[in-house]
Amino acid sequence: MICPNCKTELEDGLIHCPICNTPLQMVPDYNSLDDEIPHVEGGEKLKQSKQPVRKRKRIPKRIIILILALFAIFALVWYLYVCSFSYQYAAGKKADANGDYKKAMSHYLNALHKDDSDPKILVALGNDAMHLGKNKTAENYLLTAVKKDGSYARGFTLLLTLYEKEGNYEGMKQALSYATTDQVKEIFKDYLILPPMFSEKHGSYEDDIQLTLTPPEGEEYDIFYTLDGSSPTGEKARMYQEPILLTEGKTVVKAVCRNANGKFGKIIKSTYKIKYKTPSTPVISPDGGTFDKNTKVTIKAEREDDEIYYTWDGSDPTDKSRLYSGPIYVPEGNHILSVMVIDRHGNSSKIVRSSFKYNMVEE
Repeated sequence: MICPNCKTELEDGLIHCPICNTPLQMVPDYNSLDDEIPHVEGGEKLKQSKQPVRKRKRIPKRIIILILALFAIFALVWYLYVCSFSYQYAAGKKADANGDYKKAMSHYLNALHKDDSDPKILVALGNDAMHLGKNKTAENYLLTAVKKDGSYARGFTLLLTLYEKEGNYEGMKQALSYATTDQVKEIFKDYLILPPMFSEKHGSYEDDIQLTLTPPEGEEYDIFYTLDGSSPTGEKARMYQEPILLTEGKTVVKAVCRNANGKFGKIIKSTYKIKYKTPSTPVISPDGGTFDKNTKVTIKAEREDDEIYYTWDGSDPTDKSRLYSGPIYVPEGNHILSVMVIDRHGNSSKIVRSSFKYNMVEE
């Protein structure tokens, strides 16, 4: 091997010339077989050629930053939209339409956190809570709504519907105080129908009762009632037209008012227990004695409509005996006056006896 620069003869296998440090080109040994390899079809010997490597163009850093910034802005705008009041409210309405009240409440709560001044969100939450059977939760939302806006009719309608199911007429009266418009107050006429008033308080009595039912003051309602404890809006109900006579025994009176639209109000119940009192024993005056002149005897009963029966021979009086109607004279001789009271119900008092002796003295 000869160095191409200094022309020094060198040993084979060196990479650099030891004299001038010139890189030496390695030339492969000649192979005589190459001449004997036949040409491939097409004629010429294939030559390997190196294809130039294309370099990829790099995206400028400022373009990448701009793309990332635009993506971040888009993501932020989308996030703000999804979290917005309008989106959450619309999503809640959609869930309501599909009957998914639990999901709807979740969206409405998100909307409420964005804006708690709009009563329609509170009313929507109350409505869904009613569908889910959470009546106390529904009441809280609806009460908050009507207190915020006394003119929002739907809030009052739902609250009254809830109170009607529960029979909470005190709640209805309280809700009326939050109404601020005549239109809303008009709604109450179909819900806040108070019960009739009873002339007699419930309890125990010793005589018949004439029970009078009257509608609330200033109202022109029809009144329906029953005397067996059944519903006054059912088949056994009778329309009240005149006082009801209650006699001995236990009577459960239920009554209700009905407005001009045919809607019934609150049912009232009262129980009466009537046990007739045994008539008091009559009072005889004078109560026996010895007399020497004509004497009148008076007999008094506790009640004016009680009937008094008597005998002079000591036998027990009955309703067939003599009826006392005024003072009676003591007959001459020795006699025992026996007296008994029978009231208008046919109940008898104990028999009272008095001994009289009358000997007429001749003058």
